[in-house]
Amino acid sequence: MSILLGKDIIHFHEGKVKAQPAGIDVTPKAIFRIPVEKVDYAIFDGKTRGYVINGEFIPLTDLLEKVEPKDGYWVLDPGIYYIVFPKVKIPSNYIALAFPRSTLNRLGLIKCQTAVFDPGYEGEYNQTWYVPMRLKISVDEAWIQLVFFELKEESKDLYKGHWQNEKY
Repeated sequence: MSILLGKDIIHFHEGKVKAQPAGIDVTPKAIFRIPVEKVDYAIFDGKTRGYVINGEFIPLTDLLEKVEPKDGYWVLDPGIYYIVFPKVKIPSNYIALAFPRSTLNRLGLIKCQTAVFDPGYEGEYNQTWYVPMRLKISVDEAWIQLVFFELKEESKDLYKGHWQNEKY
């Protein structure tokens, strides 16, 4: 397994990206707030993925509140956010991992886990981020670095999960 250079993987991704030595920096396409104050609980059971509010199931995307940029900035209050990134296509001989940009971590502005992209995944992927304090960030700033790993051999099994071809 080896890590690919940013210049060699940039063509797998749409949208605003910047090649780095060991991956690509990616800028969000859209941001949504998850209004957790309304939620009784989240539910994940087979194909049922979303929230329960007052005893009623609400699909994940039906609850999201879109955040619009203001004067070229994303301005976020503390809370939980659903960050959408432009389309990526993972070839059958690669996987990818998404890591938050280290500057966001250093400033204490976010808490986010990595995501694994299986061979064959394609779509406008997302991550859920916890923002502990007010945040003002340029719409041109990248939030994650996507790192591609070449597999020892091409995968015969490709991603066929729930989120294949997701689009927002």
